[in-house]
Amino acid sequence: MEDSKNIKPKVFYLDDDEINLAILEANLEEYYEILSFSDPNKGIDYLKNNEVDVILTDQIMPVMDGIEFLQAIKDIQPKVARILLTGVVNQEVMIQAINKVNIYRFHEKSDDYDGLKFDIDSAYQMVKTLREKDFYYKELQETSEKLKIISDNVPAQIIHTDMDGNILEINQDSSALTVNSVGGNISAFLPEDELQKFLKTMTEVSETKKSHNIITRAFNFYENFQWFSTVIGPLHSKNEQSGFLMVSQDITDRVNHEEKIMSAVIEAEDRQKSKIARDIHDGLQQTLTISLMNFESLDENSIQITEKEFEKFRNGVRFLRKGLQETRSIAYELIPKSVEDFGFVETLKELIDELNSSIDDTEFNFYTNLEQRIEDLNIEYNLFRITQESLNNIIKYAEASEVFVQLTYHDNILQLTIEDNGKGFDVDEKLNSDRSFGLFNMHKRTESLSGRMTIESKEGTLIFVEIPLKKKDKSSDIESK
Repeated sequence: MEDSKNIKPKVFYLDDDEINLAILEANLEEYYEILSFSDPNKGIDYLKNNEVDVILTDQIMPVMDGIEFLQAIKDIQPKVARILLTGVVNQEVMIQAINKVNIYRFHEKSDDYDGLKFDIDSAYQMVKTLREKDFYYKELQETSEKLKIISDNVPAQIIHTDMDGNILEINQDSSALTVNSVGGNISAFLPEDELQKFLKTMTEVSETKKSHNIITRAFNFYENFQWFSTVIGPLHSKNEQSGFLMVSQDITDRVNHEEKIMSAVIEAEDRQKSKIARDIHDGLQQTLTISLMNFESLDENSIQITEKEFEKFRNGVRFLRKGLQETRSIAYELIPKSVEDFGFVETLKELIDELNSSIDDTEFNFYTNLEQRIEDLNIEYNLFRITQESLNNIIKYAEASEVFVQLTYHDNILQLTIEDNGKGFDVDEKLNSDRSFGLFNMHKRTESLSGRMTIESKEGTLIFVEIPLKKKDKSSDIESK
């Protein structure tokens, strides 16, 4: 019988009778490649160097009988089917053949070559199946060894979970998970505020049948400020998803580097704005103020001009006052000098008072538990910009009657909350819009400080900003009540 590659199975036939060899070959050479031998020693030498599929051997032979021959080649050709040909099936011979050489089949000599062909075909299929099994098992072992080498040396943690997130395997320890975490659920090792985002990503992986990447903070983020990038992919068994494969990498150094660059850019921009604001305050505003004082010091009765010319004079003074006010507003919008001089909290209090006095339909409230200003001026600048942008958006779009701003400090974490009872907006749509430059800048300023920002909006809007501060000593400049 020919296999799928049109290669005939190799059948080794040993018989001391040359006539038997010739007759068998004549009847079966159409189906098999017959390798005939009358000398068992020559047959053994051939089998030492050539693999065959099925061995046929006569039992009764003068030099060595069939069982002795099969014993001699047992270790030479271990994965081969053995068929013992015998004129009379003897029970003692059967027992010896089974115990000593693991015989596949006894076949009684006859002219029934169709029956012999059936036995050879069956033996060949058995050998072929066993060899394929061994081949794939060996391939699987080699693949497993390669994967183990990769998983043990790859600079990432590989996590295998079931559909519910229960951890089944971990390749190596990390600061977040260790091999001892096997048996626990992945949710137990995620910060509470990151968990919903992570579970949502797992659902998206199952629905789309595609891998997704997610960046999360470590469970003990506020102790070591670690970040992880995790690729979550589906694992399938019998065409059904059986779990998840997660490849998680510590990207803290990369994030810190990006934050430093981002922070440096923002600081440079703020320094430039501060310089322009100071130049306006110390230069242009002073010039305009002196000019206005000079004009206002004139006695109207002493000015010898026509009424029409005097009206132009009054308009000039009015526009001068307006220009002075506008330069103050521009300088304040750039960087309020009071942030540098008095700190974020005092500047925000002043801003809240100004809003309450100038806007009738909205009540602005502010609370903080900070008794002293924040030591890091960069944090103060960024917090002011975030708050300023949020309040401007509320005034322009929210139609709110109440606004609450809260700044609290606890366990080396600054938390800024800005909440209004306005009409709200679609957060996802706004963040994906080209016109959300203000929100984009708020996010970037927060990220530059290793912080996080979340926005919830439905009936009203809540903006929550959390900025971690590096622990100093007990005499920290920031103290909570």
